[in-house]
Amino acid sequence: MKFHFILILTFLNFSYCQSKHESLVSEIEDLISKEKYEKALVLLQDRLSANRSNAEILSKNKPNQPRLFALSEDRSKIVWTENKTLYFRDLVNDNRNSIELKLRPDSIQVSANGNYVVVQYPLKQYGGCALFGYSTMDSSLEHESIVHIPCKTGMAISNSGDLIFYFFENQLFVEKTGKISKPEKFLTNDLFPSPYPKLKIQYHISPIGNEYLVWSGVGGAYHLFFLNIELKKVSLLSKDIVLPKFYYHNGNSGYVVGGKIGDLYLKEVNYQQGRSPSINRGIPIVTREAYSWRLTGKDEFITTNQNEPNQPMKWKVTGKKEHFPFFLDRLWGVAGDKIVYESIRGELVLDDLTFSEEDWKVYEYFKKVRKLNDG
Repeated sequence: MKFHFILILTFLNFSYCQSKHESLVSEIEDLISKEKYEKALVLLQDRLSANRSNAEILSKNKPNQPRLFALSEDRSKIVWTENKTLYFRDLVNDNRNSIELKLRPDSIQVSANGNYVVVQYPLKQYGGCALFGYSTMDSSLEHESIVHIPCKTGMAISNSGDLIFYFFENQLFVEKTGKISKPEKFLTNDLFPSPYPKLKIQYHISPIGNEYLVWSGVGGAYHLFFLNIELKKVSLLSKDIVLPKFYYHNGNSGYVVGGKIGDLYLKEVNYQQGRSPSINRGIPIVTREAYSWRLTGKDEFITTNQNEPNQPMKWKVTGKKEHFPFFLDRLWGVAGDKIVYESIRGELVLDDLTFSEEDWKVYEYFKKVRKLNDG
C-alpha cells in the first residue's frame, strides 16, 4: 500500500512539472502568434533565472552592499561577506561558520587552505584601511594590526594564521598575529619592479601552498613574481601579465591572463611545495574569456559572456563555445564542477552544470523570441 502511494505521488509530481512546462510553452506560443515578443521574453527570462531543483541556496539575503568572495586554492572552501558579516563554508565536510565584523570590509583575502582570512576595513575619518586577521572556522584568532594601509593594497595571511603580509609604502611587511607585534620590513620594493616604475605601483598577492604570487604594475601591465617566504627569495615568472588575478584550479595549479590588450593568453601556473612554479606560454583567448575558471573536464572552462554578461558560457581549448540555458547576476567562482553565483534576486547559490531537456527547450524558445523581437 505504501509503495503504491509513493508511486502515485511521484506520478502526480511528474505530471505537475510536465503541465507547468507545457503551460509555459503554450503561453509563449500564444504570445508569439500575437507578436507580443517583449512579454514572452520576460516570461522566458524569469523561467531561465529561476533556481533549479538541484541548486543549493547558500544565502537568501540580498545585502545592501556588494558581497566580497574568496575561495581556497583547492576550491573546497568558500568565504563571503554580507554587509558586516563574514561567512565560511567547507563544501566537502559541510562545516560552516559566521563572524560578525567591526565594519563592512573593503576587501578580503583567505589563506591557501581557507582556514584564515585577512580583512581590510575602510577608515573614513583617518583615510586608508585597518587590517584584521581572523580564523574562518572558530574564534581562535582575531588580530588587529597597529598599521593602517592604503585600501585595496596587496595582503595575505599564512596557512597557520600566524603571519600577515602586506605592502606599505612600496615595501613588503610581515606581522605576527595573536599579540601586539611590531611590523617588520620583510622585502624592499626593488625586488618587485614594475613595467612602468614612474607610475604609482599597485601590488597584489595570492597564496599558493605556503608561498605566494605577487603582481607589481598598474592598469593592464604587471610583472608576476614567485615569493618563497622561508628563503626570502623572489623570482620573476612573467613580464606580460594583464590582470592581477589568479584563478585556482586544483590546489597545484591555476591560471593567469597574460599578453596585452587585443592579444591575450590564458597561462597555466603549476606549483609544488619546495619548488619554483612553472608558467606555460598559454592558450590564445578573446577578451570575454579573460575571466575563466577551469572545470574538471579536459580543457574545459566556464566564463561570463561579454555579449551576455548574465549568461555563463562553457568553452574548450580546441572546441566550440556553448552558452548555458540559465541567467545569473554574477559568477563568483567554481568549486569542483559546481559554480557559486549570485542570482538575479541577489541570492548566493551553489549549483552544478547539469541541465534538463526542458531547460534547453526553454532556452531555444528564448533565442527564437529574441530574434523575432529584434526584427
